[in-house]
Amino acid sequence: MLLAIDIGNSTIKFAVYEGSELLHRFSIGTKRDYTVDELKFDRLVFMNTRVGPIDRIIVSSVVPELDDTIREVCRSVFMVTPLFVTSNMDFGFSIRYEPPTAVGADRLVNAYSASHKYGRPVIVCSLGTATTIDIVTEENEYRGGVIAPGIAAMSEALHLKAAKLPQVEIIEPQSLIGNSTIEAIRSGIYFGYAGMIEGLVRRFLAEIPSAKIPCVVATGGYVGLIASAITVFDHIDETLTLDGLRMLANHH
Repeated sequence: MLLAIDIGNSTIKFAVYEGSELLHRFSIGTKRDYTVDELKFDRLVFMNTRVGPIDRIIVSSVVPELDDTIREVCRSVFMVTPLFVTSNMDFGFSIRYEPPTAVGADRLVNAYSASHKYGRPVIVCSLGTATTIDIVTEENEYRGGVIAPGIAAMSEALHLKAAKLPQVEIIEPQSLIGNSTIEAIRSGIYFGYAGMIEGLVRRFLAEIPSAKIPCVVATGGYVGLIASAITVFDHIDETLTLDGLRMLANHH
């Protein structure tokens, strides 16, 4: 059994695979100061005894402070030393990013997963704490992309920088034109974020012309909230990163 762990800025996702079949997955909130004892919780033990046994573990992490803790938890609970994703791995594409070590592991895993599941060229939009949009070209090159604020970061920044504007719950507005301050803020954040994604994807398409139109794949924690307002997505794939980790583990 393979355990895939995706350590993100807001959540840590766990998934157990047997071959290509996803057997079990769940997530917990990310805290940068987790201790080993805090992460050795019952659900991990349950996975090892009732779903497992786990004999392979692969980890993608964008929170370096947690790497040693997760490594120790894996050794303690599963008796397995995890494989951490790095830019030195064979992703099957060349990395045109300077320096390659600066690319987030999640961006590389998503690009790898999308290019295998949907073909090339492919544009990957990850809508999480940060928004990343990346491309793997028809020539099998990871060309990098853009990093922008996530929708929650936009909402929080507006509240912090404008003293009279409250922080609002991010939900889909009833209409574009808000008839109260809260509705106006909600509409501006929601549709403004959707417009940013659509505009960036269209700029990608214009900047990197291709004989074949790139497939556009969306993933990330906020994709379910915002996808209905965005017209450029071809596929919504909530397990893109975890599936990519599974494929990488089987390749290495």
